[in-house]
This record gives sequence, structure tokens and C-alpha cells, in this order.
Amino acid sequence: MRERNPVSKDTSDTSGKHPAGGRRLVHVALLVSALAAACVRDAVQWDREERAPGMIAPGTRLTIQPGNQAALMASWAPPTVPSGAAICAASLSATTARGDTAFAAWWQLRRDSTASLVVARSVDRGRSWAQPVTADSTDRGRSGCRRAPPFISADSLNGFVHVVYHMVAAEGAGVFFVHSMEGGDMFHSPVAIVYGERISGAAVASRGDTVAVAYENPNADSPQIWLALSKTAGHIFERRQAVSPGTSVASRPAVAVRNGHVAVAWFETERGGANAATVMRMGTPRW
Repeated sequence: MRERNPVSKDTSDTSGKHPAGGRRLVHVALLVSALAAACVRDAVQWDREERAPGMIAPGTRLTIQPGNQAALMASWAPPTVPSGAAICAASLSATTARGDTAFAAWWQLRRDSTASLVVARSVDRGRSWAQPVTADSTDRGRSGCRRAPPFISADSLNGFVHVVYHMVAAEGAGVFFVHSMEGGDMFHSPVAIVYGERISGAAVASRGDTVAVAYENPNADSPQIWLALSKTAGHIFERRQAVSPGTSVASRPAVAVRNGHVAVAWFETERGGANAATVMRMGTPRW
């Protein structure tokens, strides 16, 4: 292989092709970077935004109704809840599924003050519960029950069960996602949505292979809502983007997916607590 002389002063026309080729490569690289940045900005094309006075209650769920109208609804409360001395009662999250099936997720405390994320299924709409299944046992945070509750959702199309939560894993703290494709009998390995120390709330919704996670970004200077999207049933999350403005204080995310649309809601105030409002945005994912 012939090497070029690094001190050569040859300025012939033949050598002049290389700088032009280099410029083309630079231009291509810049174009790719610009397209990538545009894709990040346009992960969702937002069609409309609504603001209303008032606060979102913890665990509130978001739905997309016929006519593509987003609406908030109170979280479902089962008639009975799983019991046990090691249950972090304030962490219970429950949801209905097909027919009389329902699911509940919570933090199960261990002796060293770490916790396991567990999920139980009910076949009589929450009047009784089966033995819980461990969804994630990798928590290393010794904070007892002082942790954000998980959020559980069941897909009415395919029966998949999805859970999002913040915890301290061996590789670091962050927001994680785990799901079951077997109706809650077993759960796949967790997927990291974002790493960050600040305890953060999150919500998840799905429609078939499309899964959306709305979460409080633990790394934002001011509490901010972000959105992660998957078109592979949550095996990987291909797109992420900020949803709320970084100039406000945003919390308590809610999310919904239906008919090719995604909706996100959150509670927002200005710094200092002024102008409190519930904000809802509706848009179309762009893959």
C-alpha cells in the first residue's frame, strides 16, 4: 500500500480532487447531523394543546376518546388490595384489562430496605389476587418505602402488561420499563428509559406494538416532562423528546396512545408556583 508523503507540496489538479471529496464528506456529515436533529425535534408532530386550571391527582390516567379527544380520568381503585407486612401500601398501582382481568403493581420491601417490584393478577376484577410475580428484583436503593410508586398499564389489544418506575439499579438510578407478554406470568428484562438520580414519576400506555412512556426527566435543571416512544412493543425505545417547556416546573405525567395518536398531560406551574394548570398535548408520532 502506497503512503502519501505528509510533507509533499504537490499542488497538481489530480491532488485537488481530495479536498473536494473531503468537503463533500463534511457536507454529508452536516446534513446527516441536521436530519438527526430534525428527527429528534419531530418525534411527535403536536396538533393541539389545551390548558385548564387545577392539579392532576396522583395516578391519574389519560385516555383518547372517539373523535381523538384526550380526557383525564381517575385511576381505578380495586375493591380489595393485596395485603402483607412488607408491602409499601402507598406504592400500589392498579389497572383493569380484558374482561374481569385486572393487575396491580407495588414495591415489596426487603429486609435490607431495598425493594422488589412485584405484579399480581386478578381474574375477578380486583376482588381477589393471585400470588404476586417478581417483575424486577435488581433494586439497590436502601430507601425503604420512600420511593416513587410504579405505574402499570395493560394493553387491550394484545394483553401485554407494562410497568414503569424509578429505582436504583446496579448500574445507576433511573427510570426503567419492564413488560410481560405472557399476561403477567413472567416479565422480560428491564429496559432503561433514562438514568438520573432524582426520583421521578412516570406513566406508560400502549396500543399494540406502540408503547409510550411519559416521565419526569431526572436530569433536567427544572422538572420537565419527556416522552419515550417504542414501535417494538417496548423492547427498545427508538425516540425520546422533551414535551413540556424547560422554563416551567412540570410533574405528574400521564400518557395515552390510540388511533395513531399520542397524548401527554402534566401539571405545570411557573417557578415559584404561580399560574398552576393542567396541560394536555395531542399529536402524531413520526417514526
